[in-house]
Amino acid sequence: MGAVKFLRAKIAYFCPSFSQLNMLRFFLLSAFVGCSITVMSQSAAPTPDSLPWLRDSFSVTITAARMATPLQRLPFAVHVLDQQWIQRAQAQRSLGEALVAIPGVYAWNTDNYSQDLRISVRGFGARSAFGVRGIRVFTDGIPDTSPDGQTDLDNLDMGAVDKIEALRGTAAGLYGNAAGGVLWIQTEQPTERYVSAQWAAGAFGFQRWQVKAALPKGRSGLFVSVSQMALDGYRAQSRTRQTIANVKWQYRFSEKTKSTLLLNYGASPYALDPGGLTDEQRATDPRQARTASVQFNTGERVQQGRLGYTLQHTLNERHQFAATAFVTTRDFDNRLPFQSGGWVDLTRYFGGGTLTHTYTRARFRLQTGVDAGVQHDQRARYDNLSGQRGNLTFDQSERFAGVGAFALTEVFLTQKISATAALRADVVRLKAIDQFNPTAPTGSSSVFRRANPTVGIRYALRPNWMMYTNAGTHFETPTLNELSANPEETSGFNATLKPQQSAHVEAGTRLTPNARFQWELAVFHIALRNELVPYQLPATPGRTYFRNAGTSRRTGVETAVRYHFLRHWTVLGQYNYGDFRYKNYEASGVRYDGNVLPALPLHRGLVALTWQSRRWFATAQAQMQSGVFADDANLVKDRGYALVSGRGGWEWARKKWILSPFFGANNLLGAAYSNNILINAAANRYFEPGPNVANVYGGITIKIR
Repeated sequence: MGAVKFLRAKIAYFCPSFSQLNMLRFFLLSAFVGCSITVMSQSAAPTPDSLPWLRDSFSVTITAARMATPLQRLPFAVHVLDQQWIQRAQAQRSLGEALVAIPGVYAWNTDNYSQDLRISVRGFGARSAFGVRGIRVFTDGIPDTSPDGQTDLDNLDMGAVDKIEALRGTAAGLYGNAAGGVLWIQTEQPTERYVSAQWAAGAFGFQRWQVKAALPKGRSGLFVSVSQMALDGYRAQSRTRQTIANVKWQYRFSEKTKSTLLLNYGASPYALDPGGLTDEQRATDPRQARTASVQFNTGERVQQGRLGYTLQHTLNERHQFAATAFVTTRDFDNRLPFQSGGWVDLTRYFGGGTLTHTYTRARFRLQTGVDAGVQHDQRARYDNLSGQRGNLTFDQSERFAGVGAFALTEVFLTQKISATAALRADVVRLKAIDQFNPTAPTGSSSVFRRANPTVGIRYALRPNWMMYTNAGTHFETPTLNELSANPEETSGFNATLKPQQSAHVEAGTRLTPNARFQWELAVFHIALRNELVPYQLPATPGRTYFRNAGTSRRTGVETAVRYHFLRHWTVLGQYNYGDFRYKNYEASGVRYDGNVLPALPLHRGLVALTWQSRRWFATAQAQMQSGVFADDANLVKDRGYALVSGRGGWEWARKKWILSPFFGANNLLGAAYSNNILINAAANRYFEPGPNVANVYGGITIKIR
């Protein structure tokens, strides 16, 4: 009892309001007590092969840190999600379904496909008006993130994803600009021959089908997937439809040389936007759309295609070379809820490449390389005449180019201690050219030069228990979209915006005493300068502008546990505590010193319990979050909530085929919650309500081997 009282006292010290979340307190106590019990019972643990879902926990290799490294050797906070968690009995509507299991990673806006998924890692990316900002996302080694730091996930098919690695924390020493975290996504590998088809349907007009195939043969392997989803949506003015196709062709020239060709295409002919509501409006009718959203038929249309190629060659045991090249095109229309300039037409091209050389010795590894990327945005704005395109009001060509050289090394100092260090130098150039007003100046341009170091130390207490610490710096330029949103309503970039810079320190531990148990803990502190903050103006509600805060800081604790017990049962949990505050910030004559950053909860966690037999499986989970502020002044606060959901199914296998019906139900208790917070929104329209009723889905998968 003394140990329990001690833990409760420590939790109360770090989390004064923690009593409001009793389920999270129970989870934390269970995780620490379970750690002690499991360490004492190692001799009774099964082998990894007896638990297929844990088979890779002892030998999993992480690629998100650039040099492929075993997880237990990395001095960084990294979390891995496998295919079973990502795909099995999930609706596969968005990446947010899977990310709830990762501490420190948070996804807003899982239901509004017009604004896209908004992901934050330790607060980086939380400012985004739409899509992902400030986080590097890769699929099969090809960047989904444009050089200026913006990621749109319209073309990600969750039914084709095999593995997700999340590198939590700033990684500018590895990836340069806008690397507040890294999501490394790997699609299925064509190692086993099969063809499968899946169909699913559910509440709010949800329908989805997918066909995929893996065809290995000799030196080559082909993986193909095609899917389509349609959704009416919980709220009015929120219908969407999207189609995604993927092709992965792997070819091995020899035992030392292999290549991968990647093709991806995504199209959404419509994704409507219901807009934000005031607190009074959502209380009256959370399913309504904003009146102006209906009047101006707000929403988007998008087509995106990507071509990528990777080549790897091993010269000998000491030298390995790798090259990557890619190009992405994006054609995008967006209708906003106002007339003047309320129709945005954007054509984007970006591409680039990477060259690396890795040198390996018995106690030393060194990787050197260079990244280069270019981006061209052709941005036009027209009047939005009640959903019809009117006269041209703005026409601007925007360019972003960057090159970065880096060196990354891992050194074994002793048998138990290793050090990892990285240094990267980047040069970034931005330029805007006004093509609408011939009498305007030729344009505006900026050049930024930054060098960012990262260093980490790992100490192996035991082969299955390690501790680590790391420190580094980070920088993030505003994206072209953020720079072009000029509150002066003139051409060129917003000249007042500056790059965001930060320095961080982190310490953590990972424990895997046996095949039954995994536990991780990380503590971090980040000091920031010129944090990019979103806001809106009453004249153009729906268009988001940005400004710099003076200084701010972020302090947090993250932990996750997975424990297999009583043969058929597995419990998975994660919890993070994040205290993110402005230190020195003034805007329009108002000071916000000491205020909490909007849209970032102090407490957040998940507990999931899975039962699995030879054929049947079922998972029940509770996702919990404390309240968040919606504005910099901390005058408006959205309440916390707990979402309880479940899913399950069974598999009927025969010699050549597998039949797998599945089902799921979300928000079983009908909790009222916000699916998205519009930070510093005009006219108090901060809230986009999520479904406050239980909603179900189901489907079936047929696989032929």
